Amino acid sequence: MKKALFFLTMVFVITLSEYGLSQTVHIIEVRNFFFTPAEPTVEVGDTVRWVNMEGTHNVVADDNSFTSGSPASGNWVYDHVFTSPGINPYYCSLHGAPGGSGMAALIMVVQSTDVQENEFNVNSFQLQQNYPNPFNPSTSIQYAISDRQFVTLKVYNILGDEIATLVNEEKEQGVYDVTFDATGLSSGMYLYKLQAGSFVETKKMILLR
Repeated sequence: MKKALFFLTMVFVITLSEYGLSQTVHIIEVRNFFFTPAEPTVEVGDTVRWVNMEGTHNVVADDNSFTSGSPASGNWVYDHVFTSPGINPYYCSLHGAPGGSGMAALIMVVQSTDVQENEFNVNSFQLQQNYPNPFNPSTSIQYAISDRQFVTLKVYNILGDEIATLVNEEKEQGVYDVTFDATGLSSGMYLYKLQAGSFVETKKMILLR
């Protein structure tokens, strides 16, 4: 029985031969009154599979973007594929509530680190995804400027409050690398925004303590 549970909680890799892609399935055990693991990090395109081990439970996203349906007992299984990065809190409607109350957990979804980054073209304005992501406590942000511009690069929390100003000056054409140190900040999703002339782009990053 212990061996069976061990293999059940492992991460399984499924090859999608039709598309030449690979997909990872992450197992979360549901039992009185916990989700285990409670805060897994998965990549965009991965499947999370909840397996009910005991009790009467269900899975409901805080924003109602996914649900296993009504609470049920028995060894039910529920799969959901995450298609975009972000933090996805959820709960059991019988034993928890939105916002992390009671029987609740969250899924952190990040961009795949296996995909090679595109090379910058200094003839255009570009903002690169930070690396590493998730990060703790610092991460690197790269951007490209095609001509001399006044540039700002700022970090915000998910409520839109400004956390830090990383760049606030005129820059010549070129590729730049800035380090963001999140020491003292709590885990969660943050946004960083590049503005250079009329060019504006915002990306997400995740601080994971």
